[in-house]
Amino acid sequence: MLSLTDFLATLPGILPRNARRVILEGDLLPQALKDDILMRNASLIDTVLIVGPDAAAAILAAYRDGYLPMQRGKVPVATPHADAYLERAPELRAEIAERKRREAAIKDPSLIRESDLVDEDLIDQVFISALGLKAGTMTLGGVSVTKSLRSYPSNSGKSTGWGVTFSWTGSDGVQRSSGRTPPEADNRRNDEDRNWGLGPGGF
Repeated sequence: MLSLTDFLATLPGILPRNARRVILEGDLLPQALKDDILMRNASLIDTVLIVGPDAAAAILAAYRDGYLPMQRGKVPVATPHADAYLERAPELRAEIAERKRREAAIKDPSLIRESDLVDEDLIDQVFISALGLKAGTMTLGGVSVTKSLRSYPSNSGKSTGWGVTFSWTGSDGVQRSSGRTPPEADNRRNDEDRNWGLGPGGF
């Protein structure tokens, strides 16, 4: 999907910052269409806005009707790139619906699908929302998923990174896992061949 900034760049001759202000802060768009301009990732600190097809269509109509701030001497012209974006409207609506499902699933695990289990970032957010910062087991997508934690001390021993692993047996009977390790996992304290008396990492 295009960010709002990138979509505005498909409209030749506008004053992009002024146009952005009019779109987001003015009454050019009704609230229902402003709601089609979304945070790229609502679960992270992310200031980038993406524009859905309904808001994009309204912005394009405003451009063609002369309601967006324009550079001196510029007038609306053909917008092939904006038109191409709007031709993807069904695909974009489906993508937005999927984004909203995944965001809602963090608080409502019943929305998780088995296919989501390989996304350790999403699943970790679900576990943290439900259980806090600890290991445990939850049923997600009809499957029992276990979260395990392992600590990795720094070489100095003054700080600790945490690795997380999710393991489950899929509906097809195949055992699977996903997860991540912190940078500390690669230091010499946590490597038996290189720890040189520092001692092993904790669990």
